[in-house]
Amino acid sequence: MLSILAPKDRSGPINPFVLANYRVRTASFVMAFAIFSAQWWGKHASPLVWGLLLLQFFVYPHLMFWRAQRAAYSLDAELKNLLVDSFFLGLWCAGAGLPVWVTFAFFSAALMNVAFYRNLVGALQATLFFVAGVLVWTAFGHFQFEPDTDVLTTGLCIVGLLVYLMIVTSAAYQRSINLRDTRRELRHSDQSLHKVNADLQDQLAENQKLQAQLLEHANRDPLTGLYNRRYLDSTMAREFAFAKREDQALWLMLIDIDYFKKINDTYGHQAGDEVLKILAHLLHSQARAEDVVCRFGGEEFLLLLPAMSQSVALARAEQWRQAFADTVVDYGGFQIHATLSIGMADYPLHGLTQKDLIGNADRALYRAKSEGRNRVVVYNADMI
Repeated sequence: MLSILAPKDRSGPINPFVLANYRVRTASFVMAFAIFSAQWWGKHASPLVWGLLLLQFFVYPHLMFWRAQRAAYSLDAELKNLLVDSFFLGLWCAGAGLPVWVTFAFFSAALMNVAFYRNLVGALQATLFFVAGVLVWTAFGHFQFEPDTDVLTTGLCIVGLLVYLMIVTSAAYQRSINLRDTRRELRHSDQSLHKVNADLQDQLAENQKLQAQLLEHANRDPLTGLYNRRYLDSTMAREFAFAKREDQALWLMLIDIDYFKKINDTYGHQAGDEVLKILAHLLHSQARAEDVVCRFGGEEFLLLLPAMSQSVALARAEQWRQAFADTVVDYGGFQIHATLSIGMADYPLHGLTQKDLIGNADRALYRAKSEGRNRVVVYNADMI
């Protein structure tokens, strides 16, 4: 039967607290059997007493383990088992005549075993159950008080108590070691988690940076570095909304390089690219922070100039036109001169939608070209 109740035959995980107590109870109860046997040896104890001793100290530990192991809440069941231990030890001590060394040894062991897990509350509970065992024997048995013990019994009590204290101390030490190792693992896990989190944060920041760079590249013209038409489409709605909300003017300027095809045909497309980059640098370097400078397509550039009066907008356009006309582009041993035609339109005076404003600026640009190029023209209602 004992092999059936052994821990190795139980299926499923065993609560470590229950298993540890099973081992302590099994070992200490063997010592308890030796102590009570020495106490009753030579006193002509009945076979019933010896049978009960065998059941109590050799079978009972396995039954308690079996009960706790199969309980719905094994930890709670084992804590109750400890109190039952206290009750039976009190019962046996009373039956043995409450010898001082025997009673002290078993009462101390019962007290410490419960207090180890339930502190002072557990110690009080163990005391009450131990006293209950004594009172039950007193009520139903023949009470006698034999405080003295012989040398063998006293020696066994001392050895047994020391062994029990060593077992409990070893268990407490092992528990402390396990707790220390667990804390070390938790600290290591926490450090690893912090490192992983930091790495993830770095990776997230890097991804965000890459996304920002990709978005920036997607919004930039690769040749000139200016914003492209894709960016313009997403920005104009915002600029229109701001101008409407603040009741401010928004000037749109379309710029075209005069005779740009002739430059490409005469000096080559790389020379034309150099002219485009020179103009882009000129426009960008002299624009305000709130201005939007875009390459609109081919040799055309588009500027949005928010919160600017007509006189200032015209002066800026003339400044850019004249500066570019005075610029000499050195390329391949050639000195290239080029001029600009500029058409301008104002929101809300010349258009209330993006399409209308760009269309009217383009009409003004067409008028500038038809009137001889290298000039700035502001849209008016007479232009078709």
